[in-house]
Amino acid sequence: MKRIIALLLAAIMLLGLAACGKTEEPVEVPQEQPVQEAPKPEETPEPEEEPDADLTVHENTFFTVGYNEADGWTLAEDDIYAYEGGGDADIRILDEEGYTEIVVSIDAYEEDPSSFRESLYDNGVDMKAYAAGKVETVDVGGQPMLYVDQDNGDRFYFGRNEAAGVTYTIDASNWEDPRVPALVENITCTASGTENVEPPWPWDGTPISGGSLSQMVGTYTVTAEFLPMSEALTTFETFDHEVEAIGSKVYLLSAGELREYDFDGAALNLSKEIPLDDEFEIVDSANGAMVLSGFMCPVIGHDGSQQLYSYEGPDRFTVAPDGTWGISWFSSGESVEKYTFQDGALTGEAFPFNEVETISNVNVDDTYIYVSGSPGDDSGHTLFVYDHSGVLQMKLTGEPDGSIGLGSITFAAKTANGFMAMDGNMREVVLWSADGTWLGAVEDSDLFGTYYPWFAAGDVMDDGSILVVMTEDREDESAMEAIAFKITIS
Repeated sequence: MKRIIALLLAAIMLLGLAACGKTEEPVEVPQEQPVQEAPKPEETPEPEEEPDADLTVHENTFFTVGYNEADGWTLAEDDIYAYEGGGDADIRILDEEGYTEIVVSIDAYEEDPSSFRESLYDNGVDMKAYAAGKVETVDVGGQPMLYVDQDNGDRFYFGRNEAAGVTYTIDASNWEDPRVPALVENITCTASGTENVEPPWPWDGTPISGGSLSQMVGTYTVTAEFLPMSEALTTFETFDHEVEAIGSKVYLLSAGELREYDFDGAALNLSKEIPLDDEFEIVDSANGAMVLSGFMCPVIGHDGSQQLYSYEGPDRFTVAPDGTWGISWFSSGESVEKYTFQDGALTGEAFPFNEVETISNVNVDDTYIYVSGSPGDDSGHTLFVYDHSGVLQMKLTGEPDGSIGLGSITFAAKTANGFMAMDGNMREVVLWSADGTWLGAVEDSDLFGTYYPWFAAGDVMDDGSILVVMTEDREDESAMEAIAFKITIS
């Protein structure tokens, strides 16, 4: 019996050993049951960097700045300005006598992008490259900025938060002093927002257009015809534009850059840009050629292809149509000089306009010298009309009852029936009779269909019509544009 039981136990053990040695196929995990990863331990956030305990922190509307008083930095109450739309602060180091030795000026304001875009232009930044993100910037307190090192040792930063519509500028003097870059490193730009929509860049904007409008002034009809340009001339300069018509050519001196246009009577077609060696301010013509001048510039003759002559001496030089003489003027009526072309040189002599205390503009035609400016009394801005010998012929003013005066005459000329002038400040075309009697004025919006232009310059053309150039902001705010009109008076 025991033998039988032993045999049975041996058989059971053999079966168990066989089962343990069997190899089975692996079991696949169903795809709809993803493998669960082991839970990761919670990450401990890095502690925020504590501000330097030695820094005094100023919080403004769109920035904060920390400065170390132990380094000499001070921030006076009078050097802080802040309100909802922006603010600025001037942080200074003073010398022993209390005068500013070093200053860092921080400005941040909600504004349209025109000033920032002008900074791009003024500092030689390729605007199209910047708009395409191809211009390298540096980070200043979280804001991408550009910077320019000035010849005087200052550094100028400028940048724009487009989403918030905030422009930043930082003007830091004495950049080589290590305290200055250390302070800039402690500036934080805090503007935030996503709702601002920028106007188009100038090349994407809509150029100004116009037609022909007429208005009555007294018994005369004044008509202004818009002259389209083949290429829209956008500009950051409101005032500094001059125009001269010579036959079928029109020369536009805009912010020191000279352009030649072919004029067919209805449009100005750009033919070329003429390089200049100086920043000229005035272009006149004599004997079929241009005469260019400016403050601390020579007087040069130019025929559109080459320079004809160059003379040192006069500053702003307004030449007479016959090309034999001209008036050199700057600001004071008593310091005016007359220069004559003689024996290959310019010879000057005193030629004061004693009735004028401060001169704002001078132009000369074949009969008169027109001087706009302020007299010594309180009678207000006046257009003084002199003959070529310098004798005052008449003073042209505003409304006879004194209710409306003149603002700033930028161009004056004879007409078939009297005189006309462009009043830049008042944005009006003004007419007087031949004896100087006030006839009336017409506003820019009624005559040109414009909104708020600056009348920059004018010239009388061969047919007696008057070519005028003005600057006007585009409706889409993409740029300021120089535009031209032809005025006729009948």
